[in-house]
Amino acid sequence: MGVISTEMYEALLLANVPADKAKAAAGEVAKTQDFATKSDLLELQSKMDTRFADLEKSLAVLKFAIFSVGPIILALLVKLVFFP
Repeated sequence: MGVISTEMYEALLLANVPADKAKAAAGEVAKTQDFATKSDLLELQSKMDTRFADLEKSLAVLKFAIFSVGPIILALLVKLVFFP
């Protein structure tokens, strides 16, 4: 059967619903409670947009370091190897 909503199960029993039907209905309610609402998804999208923007900034710094400092280091290594 899986997880059931205890509150719903007890409420159905108090409403004189047979136990087997109350258990089945409470189980279905528990399954539907795992869905995200539109506002949940919008909040998640906002958080993801912020994190991706931070990631893009970090990548920009890394690209700058590789493409500006990298050739200088490579030139120094070439000088050390070929022109001692």
